[in-house]
Amino acid sequence: MSGRQLLLTLFHACWLLVLGCGQAAAQQQQAVLERDAQLLAEPRNGAAVVATLKQGAPGEVIARKGAWVNLKTPAGTGWLFSFNVRFQEAGAPAARAPAASAPVRRGPVTATIGIRGLDAEDMRGARFDAAQMGLLDQYATSKQDSEKAARASGLTPARVDYFK
Repeated sequence: MSGRQLLLTLFHACWLLVLGCGQAAAQQQQAVLERDAQLLAEPRNGAAVVATLKQGAPGEVIARKGAWVNLKTPAGTGWLFSFNVRFQEAGAPAARAPAASAPVRRGPVTATIGIRGLDAEDMRGARFDAAQMGLLDQYATSKQDSEKAARASGLTPARVDYFK
């Protein structure tokens, strides 16, 4: 290969790299916090807190892992539940945090905790964890104990008919 051909090949490789980086940057998904939340160092409860973010704070989605989202914000980069953010279309400008005196306008929002942020690949990789089920069983209570606790709290029974 001649020196000129090598130079052209390197130029084309660099140009393709620049185009690829530009497309990747343009495709980064933006997100806005729906509520105050802690940005964590790892995608797990109990991880070190990187920053505390306020409702309306903007961020850029870097990665996802199950129900967790890795978010790059002006306050730092870390993980939080995807339930805490509202995602924007790829390439959309990042939303700005609302002014302190501005009212927060909220439209109807539908979300299901524990499902939002999971995709087909996450579901295929899911495995039964008997230890987690054991922890969940610790929260079980009998009907009698529940009724007793409700009465002690001043709650009274109410009949609710099912919708048809």
